[in-house]
Amino acid sequence: MARHKTRTSAALLAARTREAANAPPLVDVIRGTLLRYRLTCGNPDCRCHRSRRRRHGPYWYIGVSYAKGRQRRYLLPAGQVPQAKRGITAYKKLWEKLCRISELNLQILKNQG
Repeated sequence: MARHKTRTSAALLAARTREAANAPPLVDVIRGTLLRYRLTCGNPDCRCHRSRRRRHGPYWYIGVSYAKGRQRRYLLPAGQVPQAKRGITAYKKLWEKLCRISELNLQILKNQG
């Protein structure tokens, strides 16, 4: 029985190592949500007040939640939107990897007991 646990533990350790090796680089990670707005201006005679399709923009923001329910939005230049999308995708992949590694660590602990 102990031999089976050792083999299982070795497989779990190998799986954990693979998960960690395939995680996205931390330098690419951005925690937030990409937001796109089309806005009306302060000029009541502007075309943006007559039609939703003629609003100004789109303007891109990254929304980030902080402690105690505080939120912040950061305006992005249009040229940085692809980089922001990649960073947010990297964050989601990293989170999935962390959850999977945590599950594997729990299984390893259970096998050791």
